[in-house]
Amino acid sequence: MPRDLPDWGALSAQATVYEVTDMGEMAVRLGSIVSHDRRGDVIWFDDFESGLSKWAASVFGAGSVVDLSVEQARHGRFSARLVAGSDDAKRCWITHRSAFAVLSRFGIEVSFNLATDIDLLQIYYYLYNGTQLTLAVIQWIDATDTLQYLDDAGNWVTFATGVKIIQRDNLFHTGKLVVDAINNQYVRFLLNNVEY
Repeated sequence: MPRDLPDWGALSAQATVYEVTDMGEMAVRLGSIVSHDRRGDVIWFDDFESGLSKWAASVFGAGSVVDLSVEQARHGRFSARLVAGSDDAKRCWITHRSAFAVLSRFGIEVSFNLATDIDLLQIYYYLYNGTQLTLAVIQWIDATDTLQYLDDAGNWVTFATGVKIIQRDNLFHTGKLVVDAINNQYVRFLLNNVEY
């Protein structure tokens, strides 16, 4: 005797298992790394399972390194490990470049783990449409626990204070910067469960 409707049906008669009608929810349940903020269309994502060949690495200072790590990962087996140098510019970063199909709002979502104390964490967004360069940058300053954005004049503007990012093994935080590429303006920034 059947206890439910056919699996291709639009309704489910079960009490503990519910039908998934949202494709984003389905993707997350199947293991997609795009799980923090699912608004918008996904253009590209990377979980570093295929290495760092899709990224350009820049390192500055003694001991600075960008490599793969199996010590901690948010999804899968790998994460990219970025260690800033102990002298010189004390920076390192990775960059991915993609062509865009249509100008619209774009979001950059980054998950990160702070294994040690850092000076600052920055998320950069560049868009060149053939005539104009749009630059949007968010930074978190560890010493002051502040979030800032870079304005059109090149000044850092504080938009949140008292922002603590906890250091714990295997605790990944997620930040998402959304930019309106048509009007060249910031739309929002999410850090974990807080939207600015």
